[in-house]
Amino acid sequence: MPDNAPQQITLNVKLRDGFRFDSFYCGTSEKNAEVVTLLQGFLSVSNNKTQQAVLWGEPLSGKTHLLQASCAKDAENNHVVSYIPLKAMKQSGVGVLNGHAQSHLIVIDDVDQVVGDLTWETALFNLINASREKEQLMLMSMTENPRMLACQLPDLASRLIWGSNLQIQALSDVETLTALQLRADKRGFALNDLVVSYLHRRYPRDIESLMKILDKLDEESLKQKAVITIPFVKKVLGGVNI
Repeated sequence: MPDNAPQQITLNVKLRDGFRFDSFYCGTSEKNAEVVTLLQGFLSVSNNKTQQAVLWGEPLSGKTHLLQASCAKDAENNHVVSYIPLKAMKQSGVGVLNGHAQSHLIVIDDVDQVVGDLTWETALFNLINASREKEQLMLMSMTENPRMLACQLPDLASRLIWGSNLQIQALSDVETLTALQLRADKRGFALNDLVVSYLHRRYPRDIESLMKILDKLDEESLKQKAVITIPFVKKVLGGVNI
């Protein structure tokens, strides 16, 4: 994000530098490409119809990437944004949903982390209503189709199906490896097929975990001025909980 772009990250949660629309690999799925296009349209200054969108799909399928890309895009347009990752912030209490009246965009990651808890559901219901009244944009993610969530609060269930319902599809194993190499290329270094194959065999295969591994390898290769080889990967990642 540009240094001068206004932003608000709840409890100092930092957005990932690499999570942008142009670095999201859709694979061969036309539906994924359509989701990216629809999200960009949702954030467009010309959008005056849809105030809310829900992105859903299986865990670690790239939802957080797209939500943070949306935050970055809106901040580039000189808007205040709020990003609230409920998986990480749930332990801090429902107060994390307060104080967003000045935000143009409110993004809530992992909504299903709090579904089933009436206190959280009520707070989320109130936030959705308040954002609607203030004409703020609200973008949320969850693993299940919002129409299938077992909410205790019926009114929340009805609010979660307002606006756009967008499903993201997880990448296949082959697509994941391609995405990893493309991201490395964007960062200015190469991952040869042997290194990629080694990472795929030895470490988590979902795209979000692999991108975290790539971040670490990139950082260490710059520090050590080293080429990323299998021995280098073993040295950097051996015994490390990614």
